[in-house]
Amino acid sequence: MKLVSGGVRLVYATNGLHHARIGLAVSRKYGNAVQRNRLKRLWRECFRSSPVRSLGVDVLAIPVCPEARMKHPREDLQRALESLSGKLRRNIL
Repeated sequence: MKLVSGGVRLVYATNGLHHARIGLAVSRKYGNAVQRNRLKRLWRECFRSSPVRSLGVDVLAIPVCPEARMKHPREDLQRALESLSGKLRRNIL
């Protein structure tokens, strides 16, 4: 299933585990290696503090615009993960 929020596209599926896992797909269209690695570090840090970590879901995060156009990559991912968490909790309850 997919969820788009801000400059982030999340593709997710349940994994049968009691914790979440994240994958990051950042293509060269986003920017050079320094920019891509910085984004991945920010997003990993954001994922570690996310409420999604307690849910059994695999998440693939993909930026939908280049680095020059993405103003707040960390906040975009936080909003997307919060939205995903709410959506998954509503489906569970």
